[in-house]
Amino acid sequence: MNEENFLDALFSRISQFISEISWKDMQEVILNSISTFPQNYDLVLKPALNETIYMSLMAVFFGFILAIMPGILLAIWEKNGIKQNKIAYSILDFIINILRAFPFLILIVILLPLSKIIVGTSIGTDAAIVPLAIGIAPYLAKMIESAFKEVDKGIIEAAKSYGASDTQIVFKVIFVESLPNIINGLTLILIFTIGFSALAGTVGGGGLGDIAIRYGYERFNKEIMIQTVIILLALVQIIQILGNLFYSWSKNNKTLNIIISLIALFTISTVSSLNNGENYIFQLIICFLLIISLIFMFFKRKKQNLFL
Repeated sequence: MNEENFLDALFSRISQFISEISWKDMQEVILNSISTFPQNYDLVLKPALNETIYMSLMAVFFGFILAIMPGILLAIWEKNGIKQNKIAYSILDFIINILRAFPFLILIVILLPLSKIIVGTSIGTDAAIVPLAIGIAPYLAKMIESAFKEVDKGIIEAAKSYGASDTQIVFKVIFVESLPNIINGLTLILIFTIGFSALAGTVGGGGLGDIAIRYGYERFNKEIMIQTVIILLALVQIIQILGNLFYSWSKNNKTLNIIISLIALFTISTVSSLNNGENYIFQLIICFLLIISLIFMFFKRKKQNLFL
């Protein structure tokens, strides 16, 4: 079933469900969703939620690594950039825009052979991370470019006047000043990736999207469908709240708060993994974020010394 036929069938099924169900039936479905939630959560929803979080975080992690260099190049090659290059910027921007316009479901199918080469399989959460990371990398690159553009030009000129090199300006001035906007952008991209991970469920990628399709759509289990949607909504809200908190702290130069929060998250997730026998990928990602925060604090001090 191709993407168009699948979406047509899905929208048709949803329309049929809305038109045929009565208020009494809706009340019954809602009550059943509440009463069966603990059992369904332990059996299928909790593992699927862990898979969704795992897929999304790993995809953003690797996508950000892929996007750092293109994002920086876009920022420095743009008009009035520190290394203005109109031709190079136009070519790179054109390529990134094409990748952003590519339908994600088709991208997953195209990259399945690459997933098999990298992770050894074309099915499951690990296989879905590859197209997810590649799919969001262009968005992350444009996000980095946009965050760099927001930096006050006066600060850059001041750094130049103190004899700072281009590398120092990028990593010790622009990166430090743009961190709040990068955090804000990463929050939006992470939420965006959760939606992409749900699409990955259509090709056996696992996660909540896979549960919604296999149990809710194919087996007409309305309770599972509602429970999945509620979990996704709650997950998005939690991510947005944490993102806003980190953004506020970084905006007010409270890097220490971010570091303490990451240490707390690392401790909680480690205890949870020890109790449940889960993998430690989440802890590795938090360690990476902790290292980035420490590097940011180091560069912040260096930037302060630069202007002394």
